[in-house]
Amino acid sequence: MYGNLEEILNPVTCGNAALGCFAAVSAATDLYCGKVYNIITIPALCLGSLLAVQRYGAMGLLEILCAVGFTVLLLSPFYRAGGLGAGDIKLLAAVSAFMPAEDYLRCFAGAFLIGAGAGILRLLLTKGRGHTIHMAVPVAVSVMIHLAGFY
Repeated sequence: MYGNLEEILNPVTCGNAALGCFAAVSAATDLYCGKVYNIITIPALCLGSLLAVQRYGAMGLLEILCAVGFTVLLLSPFYRAGGLGAGDIKLLAAVSAFMPAEDYLRCFAGAFLIGAGAGILRLLLTKGRGHTIHMAVPVAVSVMIHLAGFY
């Protein structure tokens, strides 16, 4: 019914569970405190990196470094313009450590599509007065959709 212990302790299963928890906690802190804390993102990045090295060896670490670099380079202009916070960028960088590059790109794109939809909805509902959304929430929703197997 629940599978054997080897299936439960599989690095992919553990990584998915950790990723889901990490994304949910980040969304909650962003909603309630307006921040995504380093105390959450840094350990998540480290755990995701360890799991990737366990699964893929040195190539896993190289893939994570490329994904983190991609995330930081692509999103830095939005941070400088005030459209994203540093915590949002670190959150996405940490998410990249838990999944292969192809899955991460889908999750990344999904988060920004969900965020754009949420932003448009907020503008419509507040008649143009609401200017910000908590980006950790669309990231968490995108991660959950990925973990559910939809992309």
